[in-house]
Formats: sequence, C-alpha cells, structure tokens
Amino acid sequence: MLLRRCVPFAAALFLLLPTGEVLAQSDQDRAAARSLATQGAEAFTSGRFDEAIDLLGRAEALVHAPTHLLLIARSQTRLGRLVAAKETYLRIVREELPPTAPSPFKKAQQDAREELAAVDPRIASLRIALEGAAGRKIVVKLDGQPVADALLGVHRPIDPGNHVVTVYPPGLSPIEQAVTLGDGERKELKIPVPESPAMPPSPDASGEGQGTWSSGPGEIPPEGPPGKPERKTNVLMLGGGIAAAALGLGGVVVGSVFLAKGGSTQQKANDMSDTYRCESQAGPGAGCGPLIQQKIKQLDADAADQQTTGAINLIAGGVLLVGGATLIVLELTSKPEPSSSAWVAPYVTPTGLGVRGAF
Repeated sequence: MLLRRCVPFAAALFLLLPTGEVLAQSDQDRAAARSLATQGAEAFTSGRFDEAIDLLGRAEALVHAPTHLLLIARSQTRLGRLVAAKETYLRIVREELPPTAPSPFKKAQQDAREELAAVDPRIASLRIALEGAAGRKIVVKLDGQPVADALLGVHRPIDPGNHVVTVYPPGLSPIEQAVTLGDGERKELKIPVPESPAMPPSPDASGEGQGTWSSGPGEIPPEGPPGKPERKTNVLMLGGGIAAAALGLGGVVVGSVFLAKGGSTQQKANDMSDTYRCESQAGPGAGCGPLIQQKIKQLDADAADQQTTGAINLIAGGVLLVGGATLIVLELTSKPEPSSSAWVAPYVTPTGLGVRGAF
C-alpha cells in the first residue's frame, strides 16, 4: 500500500553516507539516485554529454552529492557551455564539507578547484552596445533568449563560439548580427539602431474628412460635430459575462465542497490504517486483515476521485469566473463610438457666418 505521509527528514548526502546536510530521502530515493548516477557516468564515458547532464541532474535532485555535480560540470565543459560549467564548479568548491565527509566527496571538491582554474580563463566576454537607442524601449535577444536591460552596454561572460544578436526596434524590421568569439576573447558589438518611423496624425487632428466654409476672413469655426455620441450597451457581451461568472462561481463552490469531502475521506482512511497498524514498520498488525486493507484501499480511491473532481471544478470555475468578470469590465468601461455618418451644420460668429460638417 502506498504511504500517504511525508517521509521524515534524514541527515544524508549520498546514499547512506552522512555529510552534514539534511534532505528528505527514502530507501527508494537513494536506490534511484544511485542508478541514475551510474547511468549518467556511463553516458559521460560514452560521450553522450547532454544525456549525462540530464541523468546526473535527476540523481542530484533526489540525493545531493558533489560527485554528481562534478560530472555535470565536466559534461558542460565538453559541450562548450563554459559559463554554466563555471557556476557548477563554484557550487562544489563553495560547499563546506564536514570533516567526516567521505573521501570521494573531498576528492571531487579538490578536482573541481583544479578544473575551475582551467575553465575560467577560457570564458569569453561580450559587450552589446545599441547606438541611437537612447530613450527607447528596445528588445534584444542573444541566441533567441531575451537580454536584460542591465546587461546592455556592459561586458558579460559568454561561451566561446558563434552567437547571434537580434535587435527589435519599434516599428522596424529586426536587426540581426552574428559574432564569433574564441577562448577568453573579449569583444564589443556595436549595433546602430535607426529612428522609428513617425506615427501618422489622427484624422481628428488633421481635419481630414471635414469641410468648412466661412464668410469671415480668418474665421475658425467651432470644433466638434453637433450633439454627443451615445453609448450603446453590448447586450451579448454583458449577458455572456454575467452567465460565465455565475457558472464559474458555481464551479468554485462545487470544487471546494468536493475537495473538503476528499480530505475528510482521506483522513478516515489514515485513521483506520493507524488503528489497525496496517503501515507499521514491523508489518501489518494482527487486526489488519484483508477486509480492513480492502476497506482502506476503497477509501483511498474514493478520496482520490473526490479530490480530482474538486480540482477540476475549482480550476474550470476559476477560469469561467475570471473570463466572465473580464467581459463585464470590458463592456462597462467601453467608450462610446463617435458617429460615422455625414453631417452639416451652420454656425454664426461675431464676424461672419458659415457652414461646417464631416463627410
């Protein structure tokens, strides 16, 4: 029967060898970590470095050991990922091992110091400078990954090899520039950014589509069409938003009820297991017969079904509730649309009269 309780925290770093740190582990975790580490070491020896990083990373996630990290750093170095390798080596070097740490851990730390000294000088440095971009928000990507604004205009560590910098000026086509760096090379990449095109004036500002006639020289007619635009309620949007919000609220309530019921059923199963000592380390108690075990399994299954139903209703209800509320807010805050029909109106001023309108 699967345990429903958390495994207590145990002092261990690698398999059964304590080194002073504390991780939540079980015998299954340690066995799985040992198997993954062995597979990772074999992948490293065979030159499958990406696979080695994946397998050793999984082993490290289960049980921490400097030996895992050392092979990960070596794999990263073989792949040319020197920046990542340096950070992994630093994790090993900076770890404080207790005097009772196993000798493989101490040797891994010593090897990491020596290999870090060889990797560090090989890391290249690149400065990306945008010329003519002052005051503009411009997106920059390095090898497809966004570059933080804090890293523009300053030197940053980078792996040797070929890289592509892409600049996205607002309103313009992307600017792409390739750069190649050797081991330990320091380069500066200057990318000119042209001015963004000026935004066209709005029809209201230019007066396009409006015609006027005045009998007074230099006379400017009053602005704006006669009357005010009326705001029309979008019944479909408002009704749909209210219906979705109501359904969503119902889903949240139903989901909460099922989750609470599932928790109660699970607690009942736990209490029965404790009462009949079905999960004792020495084996099931005398009172934990087949009927009791079957009853506990049924309660576990019922609790899982109730919690799954509750989670589905809660998520679906939340989505509907947010969507409905969004539709309602959008409808209530929408602005009235100006009239698009043609109009003509006379006007009188102290110096003359005229006709104005929109066509």
